[in-house]
Amino acid sequence: MATKNAALRNQMADDFGALWDVGTLVIRDASNNVLVTFNLGATAFGNASDGAIAASGTPLSSVATGTGTADNAILSSSEGTYQITALSVGLSAAQVILDNLSINSGQTVNLTSFTWTESETV
Repeated sequence: MATKNAALRNQMADDFGALWDVGTLVIRDASNNVLVTFNLGATAFGNASDGAIAASGTPLSSVATGTGTADNAILSSSEGTYQITALSVGLSAAQVILDNLSINSGQTVNLTSFTWTESETV
């Protein structure tokens, strides 16, 4: 199986991260209803290490616009050209980590961590 070295994984993760500058991360319930939207900063992700990047400025806070149980997330570029759907959401061991999965409209929700890891294999 073909693999990528650490330098390539870091470069690919950094390039990937730059696509999401000033983008959005939308948290949805299992029926894909929008619960809360986080606006990412001008530098959405920090520099890669071991092929992984983490969202800059976490924790990020936003006020919920919907009520439900957080289930998945969509990452969108600022102009909407690029999207990644079905990101995992949880309190731990997920791509998107929130402080609470039971969300009520008007509640402040905290994004405590969001990471992306570039695969080692081709």
